[in-house]
Formats: sequence, structure tokens, C-alpha cells
Amino acid sequence: MTHHNPAVQEIMDKYTPVQVKRLLHSHDEKDFVHHQSYKDTMQFYADHDMYIHHWLLDDEFAYDFYANLQHAYNQAQAKCEDEEERFELQKLYIKDVVYLFIATVVYDLAASHDLIDKTYKEVEDAQLAMDLEFRKKQLQVIDGGKS
Repeated sequence: MTHHNPAVQEIMDKYTPVQVKRLLHSHDEKDFVHHQSYKDTMQFYADHDMYIHHWLLDDEFAYDFYANLQHAYNQAQAKCEDEEERFELQKLYIKDVVYLFIATVVYDLAASHDLIDKTYKEVEDAQLAMDLEFRKKQLQVIDGGKS
């Protein structure tokens, strides 16, 4: 399935069902596995900032979090004493915006694929089955399609 929002599509392409399920239950930084480094987060934001902000503005559930995040950032920025402090704050803000975006996309993805009510074990088993099927197809191509 292809999404018209390239930022959403990138998240759909990167996060596996197991990673999605993990993020549903924990929004710990370590669970945003494809956006751990400052460089990865900033690159994603640089590539998709318009899409990210529009998504968060339009999402009825994420909007309050987004607006509060923006408000807190504005208040904290007013207290910065120099440009270095302002830059560090901006890095944290961008990371938080990206993580909020990912969390909302992951929830929508989980809802559309019936992952919310499935147990972690069920999701893991389904992913293993998909991985196995993919590997079988890969091996057929490598082996010249022999059965």
C-alpha cells in the first residue's frame, strides 16, 4: 500500500509490525529504532517537515499534544540565554515533533492492520510468517525458480 504523504510512507516502510506493536505500548526513545541518532532524526525532519506539521495539525488526537509541545518550546526558547542553548532546545523540539508524528502514524498503521487488539506474540508470529514467505521467494529467485 502506498500513502500520499511521503513521511507516512517512510514510516510504513521502515517499521515492522513488531516494532509498531512495541511503540503502541511504550513511547520510550529506544523504541523509535529507525530514528535514534540526531542525524537520522534531522534528516527525516528536513525531508518531510511540511508533511509532518500538516499531519499533526490535522490529526484530532495528536493536535493537543502538538500544540502543547509548540507552546512549551516557545516558552523555553524565551528563557534561552544564547544561540547555543537555543540550538540545543531546537534539536530536542524537532526530535519530539518527529517522535509524536511517528507515534500517530504507528497508531493509525496498527489500527488499519488490526494490531491493536492482537497480543505481542500474535504479531510476532505473523511477522515471522511474512519473513519466512519473503525468504522463500528470495531463495526461489536465487535458485532460478526451482521447486
